[in-house]
Amino acid sequence: MSLIGRRWRAFGEYVLIAAAGYIVALVMLFLGLNALFGGQFFAKLDELSDPLGDSYVGFGAWLESFEVTPTATAFVLIVAFGLTTLAGFFVQDIAITRMALDDVHRREINFGKTLAASVRRMPKVMVLAIVAAVAVCGPCILGVYLPFSLFLLWALPMLVIAPLLGIYFVMAYVEARIPSPRRWWRLMRERKAAIWGRVALMGLILFAVEMAAAFSLGALPLPALYGDLITNVMVIPLTFVVTAVVHSLIYADLTAEKQQPASESESLS
Repeated sequence: MSLIGRRWRAFGEYVLIAAAGYIVALVMLFLGLNALFGGQFFAKLDELSDPLGDSYVGFGAWLESFEVTPTATAFVLIVAFGLTTLAGFFVQDIAITRMALDDVHRREINFGKTLAASVRRMPKVMVLAIVAAVAVCGPCILGVYLPFSLFLLWALPMLVIAPLLGIYFVMAYVEARIPSPRRWWRLMRERKAAIWGRVALMGLILFAVEMAAAFSLGALPLPALYGDLITNVMVIPLTFVVTAVVHSLIYADLTAEKQQPASESESLS
């Protein structure tokens, strides 16, 4: 929190960049959904709630009322939504991670250079994230077709590994080359349980904050979708700042511990 307090202006600029990217992505999503549902999407948004919020249409019935008409335009726009969302997130995450580490190591903070470095690194990290997502989430999607025992054999290790992946992505953000999984695992050494606990607890707290914001906005006389959009654009990018800083500080501690024995041996010699 102290680091965020010192750098809140620069972090806020990256949040605004990410939020702008999410707005563009959501416009693509809405246009893609409108094309996918034969021009019905915008017309049906107001059916979720009347202007005064006095009556609500069942969400399941509302979804079933759409007529799907797949088109190339819908496919391109929805894929563009996904890629733009990823780009906005990773530019923000890489930039804040690099800036946090610059602050820890007392290096000069330069917004332009940090942003340029983040944009250059973003394509490689996006590819890496897609591969990781397929490895982590793919079996989950197929879980409905697998015996429950086989699904557990995959799900339990993923519950252990997934919270630790944040440290791997910090390495990918700031190191010259994409790190190997073996080096990532060795860097954490015997600290894996402590790191897992901190990251998991932070994730639960931030998830609770996001849900509280979503429910608060949902209490307004607006369709639930509008409250979700405000949460996605304004609240979630702020929680990403906390996540990036915590991951950065854990990485800084791990690398400092790794370098300490070498420096001590050099001083003794």
